[in-house]
Amino acid sequence: MPTKTKTLLGGMSLIAFAAIALGVITHAAWLAQLDAAASTLATRAIDPMNTALFKVVATLGSPATVVGLTALLCLWLWLQQGPVVSLWFAGLQLGGSAITEGFKLLIDRSRPLHQLVLDHGASFPSGHTLCTALLVFTLWTLCLPHIQDQETQLITVLIGIGWIAMVAISRVYLRDHYLSDVLASVCLASGWWLLVTPAEAFIQAKMRQFLPEGMLKSWPHQN
Repeated sequence: MPTKTKTLLGGMSLIAFAAIALGVITHAAWLAQLDAAASTLATRAIDPMNTALFKVVATLGSPATVVGLTALLCLWLWLQQGPVVSLWFAGLQLGGSAITEGFKLLIDRSRPLHQLVLDHGASFPSGHTLCTALLVFTLWTLCLPHIQDQETQLITVLIGIGWIAMVAISRVYLRDHYLSDVLASVCLASGWWLLVTPAEAFIQAKMRQFLPEGMLKSWPHQN
């Protein structure tokens, strides 16, 4: 994707995030109606099978699980491609997670009542959804260039979108988040990724300057 397109889409994503955040802060009527409608739909869908399914999805999409999977992926990248690439993708995940925690502290939105799975902390935005989205973006970046068949590429993208959607839906279904929380997280993750990744070459060059020379010598292509 061209840098200008990434910048445009990233900016639009952050504007959408800001609009939702402003709606949360000001208790906007349109946002309350959106969240209420989603909550009503989720309530109608409650049954033991759905609850069991979404508990598993939420566990797999939790920040702890996703950050752990990212750490394993980055360890593999360190061994295969060197520290620069590994630390780059680790930084994208951890940086996005840190920004999310900052907004949680800043906005401090209470979680929905009557949670099916008890969760603590602020509701806005959803850490599950953001961390999952960033992991999916990482896997797309690493995998799609090696997939030649366009249909397979499309299937890979759709699977990723579907998984992000499943994690987001699980958070609303389990009453741990409002719909606006998960939508904002997708916007924030997209904006963060699209605006930071165009600077990949510059940031990685700076990383090579600061990393110990001995660390880089094991991967000559990193120098």
